[in-house]
Amino acid sequence: MRQLLLLSVLLNCAASAGEVGPPPPPRHPQAMEGEVIEAITEHIATITARPADAEGRRDLGLLYIANGAPKDAVDAFRQATTLDPSQAVLWGYLGQAAHQAGDVDTALSAMATARRLEPGHLSVWWRPGFWLLEEGRADEALPLFRQAAIIDRESATPAPDGAAYRIGMARCLMDLDRPAEAVPILEELNTLISHPYASYLLDQAYRRSGQADKAAKRRSASGAGPPSYPDSWQDAVSAAKRGLDGRMDHIESLLAAGRLREASAALDDAQKRWPEDVNLLNRRGELYRVKGNIKAWVRTLRQATRIDPDHAQTHHNLSVALQRTGDLQQALNEAHLSVKAKPDFSEGWMQIGRLRIVLSGIDKGGREADTKAIQRALEPIDRAFAIGVDASREHLLYGHLLFRGGRLEDSSRVLEQLITRPDADPRAWAILSEVYRARNEHRKALKTAIDGLNRFPGQSDLLRIVEWYRRAASGEDAP
Repeated sequence: MRQLLLLSVLLNCAASAGEVGPPPPPRHPQAMEGEVIEAITEHIATITARPADAEGRRDLGLLYIANGAPKDAVDAFRQATTLDPSQAVLWGYLGQAAHQAGDVDTALSAMATARRLEPGHLSVWWRPGFWLLEEGRADEALPLFRQAAIIDRESATPAPDGAAYRIGMARCLMDLDRPAEAVPILEELNTLISHPYASYLLDQAYRRSGQADKAAKRRSASGAGPPSYPDSWQDAVSAAKRGLDGRMDHIESLLAAGRLREASAALDDAQKRWPEDVNLLNRRGELYRVKGNIKAWVRTLRQATRIDPDHAQTHHNLSVALQRTGDLQQALNEAHLSVKAKPDFSEGWMQIGRLRIVLSGIDKGGREADTKAIQRALEPIDRAFAIGVDASREHLLYGHLLFRGGRLEDSSRVLEQLITRPDADPRAWAILSEVYRARNEHRKALKTAIDGLNRFPGQSDLLRIVEWYRRAASGEDAP
């Protein structure tokens, strides 16, 4: 009843188009790309023709906020909420625009209205919670995160943005010097998602609550930022991005979310304006890859290489596609073209190394005759790592290949760094243990295997190593 009364009051307060005034023009049109200013001009003309339409002002606000003009977005969303104060999403957009514009008080006030209108939408709780955290107001933020948790527990299905309020609660508790209360929240979170930031927060909570032994076993890194939190209200913001870069951001977010039909439609729309842009063609190729249409994937990338023969990423992507078809020699040729176009392109050098591994057959197992092939494969991978390689799986490949190539010191250096990462494969501990054993450092070899088992109980390679040492200690075998 209270909710119905609130809606009635808000609707009765709705203003006429005359009271709202004309749609807000951009403050800095010269700073906007061609397509952005075109879309804004078109929307302003539409609103002028239908001045009482709150949806038109909402769409204008979305264009502003999606394309880097939050103050203009505030003006447009204010008009939209004045014309139709009953939509929670409009107040949510007003809150986000105001926060981006640096007006925290208006942002919090708008979100409070959104909560009254649609309390079941979790982002109206956790988003302002994070804003308060940024302001050093953890005591005010904590109740918002806790309410989001209550709503999620009472829901029939878990919310996709459940990580947001869990991270928010934990950060508040640690800011309030109550880390022991954050530990169970973060332990639960780390069973739900695998993300470096979640792991880092748990380690900090362990250390600050006097459980440093648990933190030491986890060996997590601290450099990652927080994960992204799904919010259905953000779909419209993403779709409002204009200009080539903005459209590609939107397409990539759709591909990452597996929304292939929408990604295809967004690509069609963008390619009408930029039909020969190789970056869009690469995204089209990625769409075909995800769909499993290998022929179309290769065909699209070949088209891109004809348009721009010196585009390193296209040659790399084509190399990967050709490898999928089994045409390894041509895949190697394309990988070489990628580093010819861009000599400091680490992905291209890694691809050359991977293809040399497959073409030589050294991925099939260890043979004495493999030594030269291993050294040949290591040459481009050494170059890639000299430039910089981030992916954990690539570090595992490099460390293992260095071990097989007899470069034990280099191998241990790579693998010792790898096991400090929260996304490290358990095989990293097994290979590092084997490296130590080859260096006759048996205490370190056994300790590394046991450390790995503490983190990955039951891992077969680690169990085999520990069993080998057990037998050696009992006299059944010897190192």
